[in-house]
Amino acid sequence: MKKGIMSTRYAAAEKLLTAHTRHAVLNGNPKIIWNPDHTAFQYERQTRSNGDVLNVTVCVNASDGTETIISLNQQDLPCNGQSRESSSVSGCIPADDRITPDISKIIPENTIFSPDGHYAISNIRHNLFLTEIKTGEQTQLTSDGSEDFEYSCYIDIYSQITVKRQRMKECPNVLWSPDGTRFITYLADRRQTKKLPLIASYSDSLKDLRPELYEYPCPFVTDADDEVPHYSLYLGSVKDKSMTRVDAPEFLYPVFTAANQSTVKWMEDSRHFYFTWTARGFQNGRLYLGDAETGACEIVVDETTDLFLNLGAFGLVDGYGSYLFSNCITRDGTLAFWQSERNGYAHLYRYRKNNQTWSCEGDLFDESHKDLIVQKLIRVDENTETIYFMANNVPECSDPLYYQLYSIHFDGSALTRLTPEDAVHHISMGQDAFVDTYSRVDLPPVTVLRKTDGTLVRELEQADITDLLALGYQMPERITLTAADGKTKLYGVFFRPDTPDSEHQDFWPLIDYIYGGAQLYNVPRDFTWDNGMDREIYGGLESFAKLGFAGLILDGRGIPGRGMDFHKLSYHNIHACAGLEDHVYALNELKNLYPQIDFNRIGMWGNSAGGYATVSAMLKYPEVYRVGVASSGNYDQRMYEHSWTERYNGLYNEEVYRYGDITRLAGNLSGKLMLAYGAMDDNVSMAQTLRLCDELNAHNKRYDLVVLPRANHNVPANAYFVRRKMDYFVRNLLGTEDPEIFGE
Repeated sequence: MKKGIMSTRYAAAEKLLTAHTRHAVLNGNPKIIWNPDHTAFQYERQTRSNGDVLNVTVCVNASDGTETIISLNQQDLPCNGQSRESSSVSGCIPADDRITPDISKIIPENTIFSPDGHYAISNIRHNLFLTEIKTGEQTQLTSDGSEDFEYSCYIDIYSQITVKRQRMKECPNVLWSPDGTRFITYLADRRQTKKLPLIASYSDSLKDLRPELYEYPCPFVTDADDEVPHYSLYLGSVKDKSMTRVDAPEFLYPVFTAANQSTVKWMEDSRHFYFTWTARGFQNGRLYLGDAETGACEIVVDETTDLFLNLGAFGLVDGYGSYLFSNCITRDGTLAFWQSERNGYAHLYRYRKNNQTWSCEGDLFDESHKDLIVQKLIRVDENTETIYFMANNVPECSDPLYYQLYSIHFDGSALTRLTPEDAVHHISMGQDAFVDTYSRVDLPPVTVLRKTDGTLVRELEQADITDLLALGYQMPERITLTAADGKTKLYGVFFRPDTPDSEHQDFWPLIDYIYGGAQLYNVPRDFTWDNGMDREIYGGLESFAKLGFAGLILDGRGIPGRGMDFHKLSYHNIHACAGLEDHVYALNELKNLYPQIDFNRIGMWGNSAGGYATVSAMLKYPEVYRVGVASSGNYDQRMYEHSWTERYNGLYNEEVYRYGDITRLAGNLSGKLMLAYGAMDDNVSMAQTLRLCDELNAHNKRYDLVVLPRANHNVPANAYFVRRKMDYFVRNLLGTEDPEIFGE
């Protein structure tokens, strides 16, 4: 193939990188901001005018859908007398209108304010300080904090050094009570936790060219209980200017108390709170009810299993999701609802307190809805005794992972599906209505307003994808294939080659984009034009189609969201990469659907657990996968942070965990393999890749290695890696050379 043709193809591929697609959709994801009583909301509507895009802020009455335009290209005008700021949660921002110049000098930049703005919590030298905004009086709440024994510190175990190097604001993780008189936080004890090193081999300063050493605490599955971090909850009182330890077991996994990702919830009275606790190994989970006056706690639910409790597992995005809170206790402290998979599917179970004893009254769902799967709770309306929640595995939907909004009464009656469209739904809940943005990979987003009984009030927006299509965007094809058991239906998306001569291609090289982690699904369900981590959409398959490749994304058995029988295939079997064998088996069926696929030119790529899956495919199925690109892979599960691995592989057992070391099969490599890692990866240590390299070297295997000295775990967002990945598949699967210039 002539280089001129490939230059044209690369130029077309470059247009579909996230930097271009991110701004190519109008009204695809309206940000809904409710007024304080949740009866009206505002959002920005994007409109076209003489070739320009204007932002029009509209205020909508939620009861009848009438709207008022309140600004053009402005974001700070009021909706029903309330400003945007007043309807948002106070966060890690300086409250400039409440702080005098003198007081601002004593309040650190990294501060979180109470909901009323009267107080500020700061973390100074590992301890907490309380400042009264009006007077400037500052009180030190704790004094025993020290390095690795810190109050309210940043504990994202997957980016500890990245945050420091990027000088991101590390605000205290504090959850304020509704009335602003109390807060909940934690003490993180990591003094006995072993550390991992990172070496920055470069410097931006000529004053000191020496490499710089960083270290961060990172527990492995092989570490003892006293070596993993211990997190204990603490209560703070503004009135008493004191801290009280919560009388409950310590967490051995990360605990979050930030407003949007918390294992802890305050009750309306600001006196009581509840939280979900899990034991190491995820076979015991509890729901606790606490008293903020005393710190005393009582156990509401105590559940054990022989497998694993899938409680709030990471949300939906790899390592970045919020805790999906699916438990609640009523304000009078007599009823509780607990999500459990004890019958095979995640349902809500009702517990009642009688004579100081909590007992389970059973499943809220009847037999006719036994397959429905509860996700997070959206709202609990105690006045009408109604729970609004997201659910999936809906029989009427064409994909079991299309999330829908449901409501159900406390007594289990009146279970109602409120979102009728066969699509993924994202909900913003008001008092008597909700805003719903729904879409599929082949259906651009539509935003509607509905009453809480599901009645349609009006359509608000239809996304405009004109600019996206002009970039060459291809609508993915939704497909269903069959798992290796010969009967289970799997869901995925497929991309045809999209080049000027693709209709005349006799054979298509195929790239299988995989993840392989047991905590989430990989197949996009929403209409996708952006990626929050600056990565290519669809794993780059839109761009690969422009280069002449077919593309596949498939969810195998072992992912969550389809019931415990489906998910438990990953238990003690994390090395199965969430159905890698299903990918191999399904390729024959895929070829029946698309006979042009060339079985001699199949490749795979993935990052993190996807890197592990890619190397596994190359070493376990070398006759199928001829080319692989693996980045940031955790190639030995014994060398990874313990909370992710132990959830699905259980507590350390040498016989189980030895299979999680894919380097043991290094001698099987026969295809073309490119490995890549970021030298500043503080999620999966670069040592994982280097250990794999050492084994490949020992077997005298040829492979390619890309080292990104400044990159962290987010290797797929690195422009150099994106180009090298394209080049590798073009050279080794397409059988041609890449052009010399890209993206100019």
